[in-house]
Amino acid sequence: MESFRNKQIHEELMRARNPVFISDERVDGDSLGSSLAMVDFLQTSGKPKPFVYVATQVPEIYKSMPFIDRCTQNIEIFSDPTIDLVVSFDCSDSEFIKRLIALIPNTPRVINIDHHKTNSLYGDINQVIVDASATSEVVYGFFESHHLPISKDAATCLFAGLCFDTSAFTNSATNDRALDIASKLILSGARIQDAIRMLFKNRSVAALRVWGLALERLHFHQDFDSVITCLTRKDIEENQVSEEEIEGLSNFLSLVTDTETIYVLRETSEQGVKVSMRSSTRDVSAIAKSNGGGGHEKAAGYTVKDAHLVCGDDRCWRIEKMIAK
Repeated sequence: MESFRNKQIHEELMRARNPVFISDERVDGDSLGSSLAMVDFLQTSGKPKPFVYVATQVPEIYKSMPFIDRCTQNIEIFSDPTIDLVVSFDCSDSEFIKRLIALIPNTPRVINIDHHKTNSLYGDINQVIVDASATSEVVYGFFESHHLPISKDAATCLFAGLCFDTSAFTNSATNDRALDIASKLILSGARIQDAIRMLFKNRSVAALRVWGLALERLHFHQDFDSVITCLTRKDIEENQVSEEEIEGLSNFLSLVTDTETIYVLRETSEQGVKVSMRSSTRDVSAIAKSNGGGGHEKAAGYTVKDAHLVCGDDRCWRIEKMIAK
């Protein structure tokens, strides 16, 4: 079935005259790596390079990725009536995709490429492989099933995606196939040092100080039956660090702590609290989905809107909803 869907995807891409790609609403190494590798495929096939719509500005750490110039925040691209195909990458949120598609004057075909367990299969073609370590692994399968050569640029994009979602092949998403694909991408010319530097050697001293605050606050929380920690807006603003600089904290903590499940609570700039969960034993995607979020079985998250963090008399941090005025 996977090969059949890859054949369908290939046919749709070759038939399309004006496709548009959509990266996940939360821009990261996997959503960019998988979509930009497919941009390379279309260019190699003699087709025009499509735009990749990103909902937020591409973080600085990804600016050296091949074809990053094809990423755009300009939502006006969806007003083009000639768009005949939409391809989403690494996005389990069907409502986000539907809102964008509703802006297109006609009704294009939709291809949904993902690996999140919470994906609702919203596409006309759904290549959603939940046991894949990353969406970049799913896209590699597309290249593999059609015996397509992988350029150095595409290999670098896919390797970056694998690195991001496996935390450099250290977390529970890492499997035999991920390691096998990584070795093949290296043989195809993936610039592995660029990918590692891009994803992991990007923490300023200020960002590490903020991570230190999170380490100080680690504690077992009865309400969550897990180890938790948190970061407030005050922590982030006083140290003048960007939100992208503190991404990856939950992956790091899950790697170095001797606990089964960990929660990282972080106040957002939109007056909410982002909850990131990592677990070696629980299906945290079910928890995320029940709270309007999504993710993988062992790595998922959600956001509590109109809320902030408070520290109780027991020195435990909790999420508290704001009272409407």
